[in-house]
Amino acid sequence: MWRHWPVLIVLITVIGSAIAEPVLTVLDNGLTVITEELHYAPVVSTVVAYRVGSRNEPEGLTGMSHFCEHMMFKGTADMPKGRFWQIVQRNGGWANAFTSEDVTTYFLVFPSTRLDDALRIESDRMSNCLFDSAEVASERNVVHEERRMRSVDSPSGALYEALVAEAYTAHTYGRPVIGFEQDILAYDAESACCYYSSWYTPSNAVLCVVGDFDTDELLSAIEEYFGSIDGGPAPGDEGIPIEPGQMEARYVEIEHPSNLGRLSMAFHTPSGLHPDSRVLDLIGMHLSSGRSSRLEHVLVQTGLASSVGVWNDGGMDPGLFTISATLMPGVEPDAVMEVVWSELDSLSSVPIEEEELEDLLTRIEAAHVFQSASPVGSAISMALNQVMFDDYLKSEKDLAALERLTTEDIQRVASTWFGRDLVTIAVLKPLGGAGEASARERESLPTDIQEPSTVDFEGLEIPAEMLELPATSISEGVIEYTLENGLRLLIRRDPTFPIATVAFGIPLASLRQPPELAGLAAVACDAALYGTLELPYEEFHRRLERRGSYVRFGTSEEYASGSVGVLVDDLELALQTVADLLRRPAFREEDLEHVIDEHLASLERRRESVFSVATDNLARMMSGSPEMAMIPSEETLGAIERSDVVEFFDRCSRPDGTVIVVVGDVDPESVQDMVSGMFEDWTAAPDTLPDLLPQEPSTRAGSLYVETMPGRVQAGVVVGGFAPGYESPDFEVFNVMNRILGAGIGSRLGRYVRDEQGLAYYVGSRLYTLAETGALVALLSTRTDYAEQALGSVVETIENMTEEEVDPVELRLVQASMVGNHALSNMSYSGIARTLMSNAMRSRPLDYDVTMLSEVLSIEASDVLDVARTYLGDSEFFVSVAGGVDAELAPVSR
Repeated sequence: MWRHWPVLIVLITVIGSAIAEPVLTVLDNGLTVITEELHYAPVVSTVVAYRVGSRNEPEGLTGMSHFCEHMMFKGTADMPKGRFWQIVQRNGGWANAFTSEDVTTYFLVFPSTRLDDALRIESDRMSNCLFDSAEVASERNVVHEERRMRSVDSPSGALYEALVAEAYTAHTYGRPVIGFEQDILAYDAESACCYYSSWYTPSNAVLCVVGDFDTDELLSAIEEYFGSIDGGPAPGDEGIPIEPGQMEARYVEIEHPSNLGRLSMAFHTPSGLHPDSRVLDLIGMHLSSGRSSRLEHVLVQTGLASSVGVWNDGGMDPGLFTISATLMPGVEPDAVMEVVWSELDSLSSVPIEEEELEDLLTRIEAAHVFQSASPVGSAISMALNQVMFDDYLKSEKDLAALERLTTEDIQRVASTWFGRDLVTIAVLKPLGGAGEASARERESLPTDIQEPSTVDFEGLEIPAEMLELPATSISEGVIEYTLENGLRLLIRRDPTFPIATVAFGIPLASLRQPPELAGLAAVACDAALYGTLELPYEEFHRRLERRGSYVRFGTSEEYASGSVGVLVDDLELALQTVADLLRRPAFREEDLEHVIDEHLASLERRRESVFSVATDNLARMMSGSPEMAMIPSEETLGAIERSDVVEFFDRCSRPDGTVIVVVGDVDPESVQDMVSGMFEDWTAAPDTLPDLLPQEPSTRAGSLYVETMPGRVQAGVVVGGFAPGYESPDFEVFNVMNRILGAGIGSRLGRYVRDEQGLAYYVGSRLYTLAETGALVALLSTRTDYAEQALGSVVETIENMTEEEVDPVELRLVQASMVGNHALSNMSYSGIARTLMSNAMRSRPLDYDVTMLSEVLSIEASDVLDVARTYLGDSEFFVSVAGGVDAELAPVSR
């Protein structure tokens, strides 16, 4: 097994030439700091991980770690409520956080010129968070809504909560990370502030910074921002009970108002420090990672399950190895369990093939390379390893240890941990629940809606340099080459990482399919992924997956697209896979039948979600006729024949109209030669490309549609209005207006509906556009008895956009955000490749990223008001509500 070492050494050596070695520093107050220079893009990522999670919570305070995560975004004395999101927005950055059983983690991704902002934010909220009683009450409602969404209405979330509760008899891992409902409703400012003061201290934290900076300068700044914070005593793990050994199998069954059955099987396994844990990770990859994995073969491809997932916890304490499957309609859990047991028994009794082990090790090594090519991915990995295991290099050491693994080791680990008396089985029995839909005439707005408060921008600086055009476009250095058959090839070389991304697009689109065959475009794309005549499904995917890669392919309204990310030595294989996919799909009858069955199961999954039901109904309402929404049904999918798929794909997958983009450490001439050799003899089908069907606007504006879904505790509320297409001269102004309205928690909808009223965990607005038309869609999920107030609040916020000019600072904030975000657009090869492909497929100039910003920076507040009035001022909205609401929900009028 030592023969894998050269591969690993080469990868690490190549990466090391572009990335400085990580540096570990510990401040006097106990804060552990990890820094790693990475200069390929003007981006920096900061991660702060605290060694506290649900495992540390005492009885009666379940979910408090997660609640403190939320509250640490709510402001400090120096950074008032909302200022955090204003700074993130101004910088064009990304911000988020997550809580697990073991840790609470915050991450920021900013342009490197704004690194000081990131340090200031994290140091301030490490010690100065405010726990105002009114804010605690509002955020308590938000977290309660999140619990309802993730753990009650979600069938997978409900089943997982039942699984862990049954699997653990003593350890706090058996509690939900989000907390129990009765504990959430009892949170108060005093208990939250006390918990925060105890755990969120420098001595209990790790700060990891990866990106474009000078280490000495950064460490000096970190000392300035964090050095004076009281380190506090490092909390220990006293009081966390030890889980006793499991002596017999356990079983739990729940009922749920969903449409598909679910099954989960869990086995107690060791902590992440145990040497068997990394072997269990490898076994999880063998069982369920990609289309060529074992459970994909024996469960999904045999029609027993629509999806399957496997994961090993590998946490600070002994955890669970979980196998979870969503069953196909009519399949009993026992049938799936029998197949799973057969696979586990085989792992325990028969060593896997030596070649399979080599492939698994290659895949893990490749995954490490891809993670290292992302500042935020690398920072999160090192921070978690340090805070959980006191070793930020644990991932590299695990890789080295796996190189010595034998097939007998895998057999031993499987035999040790997958005993039939060690399993906990959880089954979800679906009760159905597609309620009767009902449409009603419009009535008046709810009367309890309050005027949104004025946003405080005082003290928020937006320097002039933050409103300057970027010096370069993502198209800088792109080489363009067009084959004689019309295929367009774009190549951008970047030698930082030994990887490459291939993105591709073809003019296959849902708006080219006949409405009576809605779903044909998606079925054709999925069926194409089933291989060629020479390479059946598993072989087609195994050749990429054994190298740590896989291919994506799917359709949209205007074109179909896909991508492949590979180690650079595998670029020819990636291009060959794309050529086979686009030129030589087999479309076997049995494969097509399986794809349609999967799409039918997908319909059932969508009907389980209040969001999906509400948005599908809105799409039907806003289309000139319901069938033009192109939403598949049992009837349209059942009408699709093999001849329809073959003809449609042949007409749409053609060299003229196809774009291939390659970004990475590549030689442009070699790429041109490879693409020419694989595609130059490709000719289009004699039939013409089907036209894109025109999208006629609906005349039913002002209507409300309510669909009752029995058993749901939440409602999805969706409000729609017409918008300009992306070729309209109004598009960029409308896009800016939409960002002000509903882009993130700092937007108007985020502040008013979520932050001030606590009506929803998620609320926002999205812009869906075609060349000539578009739709503005505002959406949220909320508890059923909040639906009317939430709906009225959304409409009120939209109407305010049409009544007065936005604050000039609010406009400059969005403009600066879009400029700052440009720096982040260079952060990944895949992002660059997909953006260039999208611009080419939409016939935009390749430097659209800069020309668009030039137009955005010229927008004035009066322009935003004019476009809001033009598209939203005089027209009625479309409103769709779905969930546990009755049909008497009061509709909205303007």
